[in-house]
Amino acid sequence: MKNSLKLIFISMVGFCLSVKAQDAADLPGLVFDLTRINNGGSARVLGLGGAQTAIGGDISSASTNPAGLGFFNRSEFSFSTQFNGVNSSSTYLGTTTDASKLNINIPNLGGVIKSGRSRGKWKGQSFGISLNRMADFQRSAEYVGNTFAELFPADPNVRFNNGTAIDFFESALFDTELNGTNVQFFSDLAELAFDIGVTDTFRIDNTNELIADRNVYIEGTDIPAVPDEEFPSLHQETIDVTGASSQFNISYGANYDDKLYLGVGLGIANFSKDVERIFTERPTETDLSELRVTDVFEQNGIGINGTFGVIVRPVNPLLLGLTYTTPTYYSVSQTRELDLSAQFTDGQFFTSGFTFVEFDYNITTPARMRGGATFFFNKNGFITTEVEYADFSGGRLSGADDGISFGEENQDINRFNQTLNYRVGAEYRYDIFRIRGGFALLGDGIDNDVDEEEQHISFGAGIRKKEFYLDLAVVSVNGPESLVGPYPYSQLATIENDNTRVTVTVGFTF
Repeated sequence: MKNSLKLIFISMVGFCLSVKAQDAADLPGLVFDLTRINNGGSARVLGLGGAQTAIGGDISSASTNPAGLGFFNRSEFSFSTQFNGVNSSSTYLGTTTDASKLNINIPNLGGVIKSGRSRGKWKGQSFGISLNRMADFQRSAEYVGNTFAELFPADPNVRFNNGTAIDFFESALFDTELNGTNVQFFSDLAELAFDIGVTDTFRIDNTNELIADRNVYIEGTDIPAVPDEEFPSLHQETIDVTGASSQFNISYGANYDDKLYLGVGLGIANFSKDVERIFTERPTETDLSELRVTDVFEQNGIGINGTFGVIVRPVNPLLLGLTYTTPTYYSVSQTRELDLSAQFTDGQFFTSGFTFVEFDYNITTPARMRGGATFFFNKNGFITTEVEYADFSGGRLSGADDGISFGEENQDINRFNQTLNYRVGAEYRYDIFRIRGGFALLGDGIDNDVDEEEQHISFGAGIRKKEFYLDLAVVSVNGPESLVGPYPYSQLATIENDNTRVTVTVGFTF
């Protein structure tokens, strides 16, 4: 290979490693995302902060507490549309960059069939079928900054990770053991780099020390210099995450004497999560003009769970609810495409890529339990609240089709937290009009330096007629925070995420 093509192997070796679930290949992060339920329901429920364990007469009950179906006196069909504005603000190497996008989805769709006549104190029963959006994976982020540090130090004797920097690279290339790193990813990316001529190495003084070449050298030596304030290297990455988890519900609820409501439901869960990361690096004083790595990750799964619920009315204005959802058992498949391209100052352009074999495995998300209470102020409205227990450490990865044990990943999951999520909401009624407000606090499920807590503030309004209703909800979500970096040992970008969801529900009774 000509010396003119000998370039420093900049940051692509460690591309796509991150501290939280923003990383496409972070399987514990995927378990975390599937465990946190925070999005779905009708506009009525969303306007109440998502609190719905101890209220009835809403299609959302089919997925959360099927006992609420026992409150229906008529059959009903409803449809919801949501506009989700996703925003982020990233800070990297002193530079702040904003990103945003709009997602339109269907958070809730379904119907309830009121069946059966009153038999003694049994007031009848209802069957519900619904499609409910359970969690939203939408993210959009970009970070940009000039770096003056490099993965490969100028001094080949500088050591970290129990070896020289170039040993780190060689170990990845030849699939040997690396402490706490994704060996296969490094190996594949390193192979790409050699295939298209982005990087080359040479030996120093006939020793076993290898170093990558560069056009800027330490004065009086033939050792390549690292980027500094005179010769910076620009880093830029865009991250686009799409997808959601949803659940198809078949549920049953019964009413005993308007005092006791019982329910059971079967949930068929599914999810799709697509991550596209495009990393660009533009070094100074090298033959390389621009390096670009595109990493596309797709994960899809289908699972099953069961939900059991009860609501009691100890006194007329008070409802108490309790619901339990079994673990959800998912069968998951994922694919990946990795592409690398290099543009050189002499006009040459090279590109190559990998398409990875489909990988299948299983995920079990932990069981969930909610308890709630609702107090009615005659016909003027009510206030409702609930507490949800979620043990994020109870998730598991298993059943890989190539025999992977997931031992390290499950150890990471074991370090997740047990959390309590709080939701509270209120509704005021005047004639056919409804006004609502709510708040939700979702706990931090990971014990690290990243703030995973979410706060939801919601407002809503509605009109209720005998055979028709229309509801609107606006939910502002603050959090969670993300940390992401282009390669190991690099400085990290801090990403603050927030979004605004506007949901409209139209329903008909018959």
